[in-house]
Amino acid sequence: MNPEESKHAPQPLSMSPPCVCTHSRLISDSVSEEEHAAGKVRCVECGTVIPDPRFQQEDKGS
Repeated sequence: MNPEESKHAPQPLSMSPPCVCTHSRLISDSVSEEEHAAGKVRCVECGTVIPDPRFQQEDKGS
């Protein structure tokens, strides 16, 4: 197929770096029982299971 005949021009590839989530906005405690018992939560933005930041804040306040 000739690109000149196409109504849609091909889109250039994005050269921006991949988005890096800082896990700082929304978290959910919907993780497995084992992960929950280990103090883990899920980042709602990217879905990664991370240590619960609420526990880290309590540790710093001691």
